[in-house]
Amino acid sequence: MDTQRIIPAQTLWKKYWYLLPIVLLLFVGWKLTRVLGDASYMVEHEKLVTAKVEQGLFQVNVRATGVLKPLNIRWVSAQVSGRIEHVFVKAGAKVEQGDVLVQLSNPEIKRELEKVRWELKANKAESNAAYVTLESQLLDIENLVVAAEYNYLSAKLKLDAESALMKQGNATVSALDYQKSQLTVKQQKQFWLAQQQKVTKMQLTMSATKTAQLARLGLMENNYQRVLEQVNSLTVKASTSGVIQQVSLELGERTQIGSSVALIADQASLFAELQVQEVRVKDISIGQLVSIDTRTSQILGEVSRIDPAVKAGMVQVDVHIIDQLPAEARPELTVDGFIEISSIENALFVRRPVYAPRDSQIGLYKITPDQQFASKQQVMLGQSSVNNIQVLSGLNVGDEIIISDTSDWQEHQQVMIN
Repeated sequence: MDTQRIIPAQTLWKKYWYLLPIVLLLFVGWKLTRVLGDASYMVEHEKLVTAKVEQGLFQVNVRATGVLKPLNIRWVSAQVSGRIEHVFVKAGAKVEQGDVLVQLSNPEIKRELEKVRWELKANKAESNAAYVTLESQLLDIENLVVAAEYNYLSAKLKLDAESALMKQGNATVSALDYQKSQLTVKQQKQFWLAQQQKVTKMQLTMSATKTAQLARLGLMENNYQRVLEQVNSLTVKASTSGVIQQVSLELGERTQIGSSVALIADQASLFAELQVQEVRVKDISIGQLVSIDTRTSQILGEVSRIDPAVKAGMVQVDVHIIDQLPAEARPELTVDGFIEISSIENALFVRRPVYAPRDSQIGLYKITPDQQFASKQQVMLGQSSVNNIQVLSGLNVGDEIIISDTSDWQEHQQVMIN
């Protein structure tokens, strides 16, 4: 009878043995559900980046990139046309005011200089000769004046003597001779006065001639100086001290008047030219402190100008450097700027998660203390800085959250960490 009972049981086992694995899988699944809850997605711990919520002073700042620019920058241009005969400097060279940068050649200008030099010399000699002639003529006229004065005085002495005799009743002087003497005195005086007028006219003529000669010589001298300056301008010199930023011409190249030769910048006075996203410019104002990172040094500055124009979604912000410039500072050096907007006392903040905009509410995964699970929490975010963001609600001090990309499991409320 016992045998009869055993036989059906064995028969049932043989008949339904294949259901055992299914039952075991269902049991294991039930147990995992009890253990894991909603954690139906598993992530690798080493692929996660996490951060803990902190409390304290929260600095709100805006990050921007840019370059250092010189306050004093000047183009040196060619004052004459010519061909580049020699280039003495390269970009990066330090120069002092008056140092030779480039030598130009222009044979036509040099020939013109020789021409005007000889013309000026010949005109000076010509003017001197003409003036000497006039002086000689003046001397002749002055001699005539002296002779005329002598003749007049002699005739007058004779007339005075005759007048005295006639008053005494002396008959030695006839009335006719006396009248002749009066006429002679009158003629000699007129001649003397006429010669004096000639001297005056000659002096005026000489003065006018000298003025005209000086004016003509002045014009020729100016023309000579102009051509001489052109020749001197063939040697292009630094108009200021600084560092060569760019040399625009090459050996053998033809340059025209006004062509740019070299760009010189004063490295002792630099400012930072930053590019800020237009959405963040509303938080920036003149005078805000800025930390400038040159990759090797940190220097302090302040906002000095905000460009009113928007270009490609960016706004230029100029920063005046307050600290002493480090040794590596030079024009066009790439820098990062951290503009200090405000400070919040006793604030909750955390390292900025991926895809976490400021002033928003998002779901962040908070890790359990045993590091086994991460549950999605609705978190209200506030102000942001370069690396951190303010937590307004949803998290507490010490909470650890995932700040790396969680977009692959956003539909899961809870994930398991392996």
